[in-house]
Amino acid sequence: MFQPPIRPTEPDAKSEISGLLYLLSIAALSGSLTGIAGGLFHRLLESVHEAHAQLLLFWHSQADSLPLPGWLLAAAFGAACLALARWLVRFSPTAGGSGIQQVEAVMHGDAQPSPPSALPVKFIGGLLAMAPGSALGREGPTVHMASIIGNTCGHLARLSRKDRFLLYTAVAGTGLSVAFNAPLAGIAFVLEEVVRTVTLRRLLVCMTAISFGTMTLWATFGNIPAFQVTMAPPDDLATLLLLTLVGALMGALGAAYNRSIIFSMNTLDRFSMIPAEARAALIGVFVGLTGWFYLEALGGGEAQVQQLLSGNILMPFSALILFATRWVMGPMCYATGVPGGIFSPLLLIGALAGALLWQLITMASGIHLEMTSFVLIGMAAFFASVVRAPFTGILLITEMTASTAHMVPLLTGSIAAVVVATLLRNPPIYDELRNRTLTASKHV
Repeated sequence: MFQPPIRPTEPDAKSEISGLLYLLSIAALSGSLTGIAGGLFHRLLESVHEAHAQLLLFWHSQADSLPLPGWLLAAAFGAACLALARWLVRFSPTAGGSGIQQVEAVMHGDAQPSPPSALPVKFIGGLLAMAPGSALGREGPTVHMASIIGNTCGHLARLSRKDRFLLYTAVAGTGLSVAFNAPLAGIAFVLEEVVRTVTLRRLLVCMTAISFGTMTLWATFGNIPAFQVTMAPPDDLATLLLLTLVGALMGALGAAYNRSIIFSMNTLDRFSMIPAEARAALIGVFVGLTGWFYLEALGGGEAQVQQLLSGNILMPFSALILFATRWVMGPMCYATGVPGGIFSPLLLIGALAGALLWQLITMASGIHLEMTSFVLIGMAAFFASVVRAPFTGILLITEMTASTAHMVPLLTGSIAAVVVATLLRNPPIYDELRNRTLTASKHV
């Protein structure tokens, strides 16, 4: 009697579906934990920055009754915070710097994932490093902490090596989405910058982790866009072409900024005979004195971008001074090796550069233009030039402003920035940082 053949794929298909559902459930858990950790990190940083600003104002107001000059106290505070943050890195060397290059090194098979012990070092070290107002961003530490959460959950859930790597990158993207409240940018970051490949399974895991992480962030800490803007989108061809030209200029500027970061790191490395903590303390003195004499220059940069968008930074002199200060301060702070990122600081540089170009063009032409457009294009194009991830930058600015009004000039400006930076033969910043890390590890 004839019996139809049994399809051998049916049990495998069921097993694959159950395995995917299990992986997605772990991704949801990991994303939720990242939402809590990242949201708490952001909230504590805001509190620390506010307390530091109040402390500086108190020292200014009580200058005559202080046992030491206020500027000396500010310098000592900056030195102590950065030195302690750098000392903590000794307990987990991979916790230094942004952390994004560490995530990418793992994905390239050049490094092992950071152990769970790196998470508290990154969390506490990041708070200490940014407490005195260093020009560092929270996104790098948040991405790194998220990857550690994902890797730990993957091990505890006994996932296969392939699925652990899927989870690792997906939850790393959750870190970016939580840091900036930008879920789509988090997905783009994973696919464009970290893994640079797209599969349906990876996309599902990434979307699950990021959606649950963002939901947890909203439920716990609220849902407020990073920037409040009122804007009229450009609609004439001349303005759109002008903004594309601004993007091209940002490409050259971003290449120069990348070189500034590497130059600062190379310069500090020349003093390797001095303990890393002492070098960090020296930069901390600079940060502390900057805060004493120029409080408005401190922090990750988002507050200054919002002031720029609101018209609270006088043009052009205040913007030019802030631009010059942050151009020097950002690479110097990052070169110390303390936990801290570069995303937020470079967004401020791009915003200021865009505003200064707006001022120059309007003064030269006498034509009224909307400064907001130049600020937003400056941020997205500068990000695209430095990181070489244009889609991530476009989505990041779109979600941070909760508006798609400038989508077309964001696209054309970012394309122009990447083309110019590529023609200048300037590699993406995280590729350079990853190569430096790998080279240093070979000489240890």
